[in-house]
Amino acid sequence: MRLIPQPFPWRSFYRVALVQAMLVVIAIAVSGFAARYFFKKVFLRQAQTQLEDSLLLLTKELPTEKTQSDWCAAVAAGTRFQLTLLNAEGQVLCQSGQTASEVVLAELAIPQKNQLLRATLPLEQLNADIKVYNTSLSLVLLGVGITLLLVSLWFARKLVFPLGRLLIKTQNLVARHPRVLTQEDLEEEAFGEWSDLESQIDDLGKNLENTVQSLNTEQVELDAIMGAISDAILAVDPEEIPIFYNSRFEMIFGGGKVRRNVKLWEILRDPEILKAYKRALTEGKSGGTRAFSLETEHQPKRYFSLSVSPLRKQGGVIYGALGIFHDITELKAAEQMRIDFVANVSHELRTPLTAIKGYTETLLLDSGSESGPEREYLGIIARNAERLMNLMGDLLELSALESSLLLHKESISTKEVSERILKQLQPRFAQKSQTADLKLESLSVVADPNRLEQVLINLLDNASKYTPEGGKISVSWEQDRKGGKDVFLKVQDTGPGIPMEHLGRLFERFYRIDKARSREQGGTGLGLAIVKHIMQRHEGAVWVESASGQGSTFTCRFPG
Repeated sequence: MRLIPQPFPWRSFYRVALVQAMLVVIAIAVSGFAARYFFKKVFLRQAQTQLEDSLLLLTKELPTEKTQSDWCAAVAAGTRFQLTLLNAEGQVLCQSGQTASEVVLAELAIPQKNQLLRATLPLEQLNADIKVYNTSLSLVLLGVGITLLLVSLWFARKLVFPLGRLLIKTQNLVARHPRVLTQEDLEEEAFGEWSDLESQIDDLGKNLENTVQSLNTEQVELDAIMGAISDAILAVDPEEIPIFYNSRFEMIFGGGKVRRNVKLWEILRDPEILKAYKRALTEGKSGGTRAFSLETEHQPKRYFSLSVSPLRKQGGVIYGALGIFHDITELKAAEQMRIDFVANVSHELRTPLTAIKGYTETLLLDSGSESGPEREYLGIIARNAERLMNLMGDLLELSALESSLLLHKESISTKEVSERILKQLQPRFAQKSQTADLKLESLSVVADPNRLEQVLINLLDNASKYTPEGGKISVSWEQDRKGGKDVFLKVQDTGPGIPMEHLGRLFERFYRIDKARSREQGGTGLGLAIVKHIMQRHEGAVWVESASGQGSTFTCRFPG
């Protein structure tokens, strides 16, 4: 495994060394100037103090007027300072030598004789002494400065050297090649937080490598799973741009259109598909579409259904939507065969059934009022023929609902259509002394008028059959309690109720809770199945709420 060579961080070293050298130079310079200034100040002050003490002693031996002129020279003989004696008017009474231009001056007043004694000391010798001191101080500071500079350079190297190892490790992490420390690296002394940081980067490298390997493994597994799935899969981001898709989707919907920088509407033009993805992205709701067909130049016509679910991050934030396109071509073909078979059989059976019913009614009319087994048998034939005719009619109705029959939706008055159907079924209610009432919260609904009448007739007929004599049936139209635009139709009865185990299959074809009783009441077992298909065609739903002995409530939801 090829590793990136370990560099020395010269740029950081130069910066640290330069800063430390500047600090050393500034510290030495400030120290030198401060020492020289304070030395000169103290030296001059000490010389002045000594002169003042000397003058104080000389005041005890002041000369008389006769010896004043020689006294200053005699006293100052053999010394470096000069004496001057002045009277009150400032006249010089005596003086030893010439006054230097640069002096250390000390004066002492003598009140008893009204005189002033002054002493001066030339600075030539003092300057010589200060020069020696300056030379010595400079040599000392130079030595200290060089020592500190070398120490600072060593310290700078020790400080930045671990940075080189951190750099190489970071580069190797990027290249996914964690570097193994050599013996030379191990001999380097750890340096505080740098060592801690280096240790943490080592741990990070190990974790990163493990994570990368795990992600690679998961990616391979995911690719294998996605490739093996027979359904087409497409995920998009909030901007409706593809995030990922499998080979099946590209094969079916591709043709050069599927790219990662195109919009969803450029790939799929079906409004229902776009609406399902939009709902998942904006509202976070899972949903699907009805079966839709697709036909291209390279493959025959196929049918698909779509299921779309939102993709969420931690915290529930939606970052995309995932759609699965289920290939239902074979199911659609089988369903179409069943629909065609039921329709053909129903049509074929209607003709002989019509003939049987017609001849039976003719024979009943010819028999007049005679009683006997022949008339009873003819009555049984007539009733069963009628039942078969109703069954064929319901089967044909289901076939029409399952085909591509279009709905003609319009706004319908709920009061008008309900009162009309209740009036139509009033004779049936009267036979069992049943009462029916109507409650209107919603005054209109958008639906197909003929299909809406079928829903009402089937639900009310079913309620009348299973409600005992003297029972009550309620029809109500309600608005969505959650503030939506949906309209709900509810048909409630006071019948025996439906056991819980039957609720899940109640809308299946020919499903009966009590088969013997249902046949006696003349039902075909298709009424609720027809209601379910009508509501599905309206993009709504139907369900039942019931319990044994508590009656039943059938609810239909019509989208607003």
